[in-house]
Amino acid sequence: MMNAEQRSLLKIFDITTRETAITDILAKMPYIKYPELSYQTQKLLEKLLKMSDTEFNLLKKRISRA
Repeated sequence: MMNAEQRSLLKIFDITTRETAITDILAKMPYIKYPELSYQTQKLLEKLLKMSDTEFNLLKKRISRA
């Protein structure tokens, strides 16, 4: 499960679908200059790669309500 920081971080990316979110993160990773933010983004990406589309859709619903 994602922590609050990772859920907040996910909001800055295109989360239309899990694949779109992964693609958007990968496209923006080279431009992230702060080490801690880069680390958190990498951890977020790893979690997205491991989760199913169903899990992602549930997460997306939770994020949109917050």
